Amino acid sequence: MSELLEVVKKAVNEKKAEDAIVYDFRDVNPFIDNVVICSASNLRQVYAIADNVADRVKEHGFNIRAIEGGRESSWVLVDLDTVVVHVFQEEERAHFKLEKLYADLPCEDFSL
Repeated sequence: MSELLEVVKKAVNEKKAEDAIVYDFRDVNPFIDNVVICSASNLRQVYAIADNVADRVKEHGFNIRAIEGGRESSWVLVDLDTVVVHVFQEEERAHFKLEKLYADLPCEDFSL
């Protein structure tokens, strides 16, 4: 597992993300190694998680390619090149069902 992914997993867990899952994309996408999906019960926590991921990644010398989702969005995407992090408010995650889309990929639940 990459150092970047370990930093992301720790950052997600530090802010008590719920139902955190990492998917292995290496066999299906030449540009993305992993996709992380997690959720939070409210918007404030969504942004706390996304901000913590961004802060920890920078502290460890990794680059952030983009952060998508405004302060009122219930879904924030943090693009770290080889790792993509989706932070959802619970209702939004249930609506989009990315887990169903990625059902055939190897995954690991890393929630605390």
